[in-house]
Amino acid sequence: MEESMPDTQPSGALTPPPGNPPTAVATSAPLPPGDSSSRSVPYRRKGLRGLIDAALDGLDVLADRIASAAQLR
Repeated sequence: MEESMPDTQPSGALTPPPGNPPTAVATSAPLPPGDSSSRSVPYRRKGLRGLIDAALDGLDVLADRIASAAQLR
């Protein structure tokens, strides 16, 4: 029973455990699988109409940028 008792200092206080506590090792989580065709999926679902809508949206954004740069708005 004496072997399982912790070491004490001469004053009777318990001594800290020897050495450093174990260090946790972290690893990075794997990245989720990328879907390279995620942008083209809506175009395939909507067909030609989705492609035309996307093209017109892009042109609208471009026109807004040109108008802002020319200070028309």
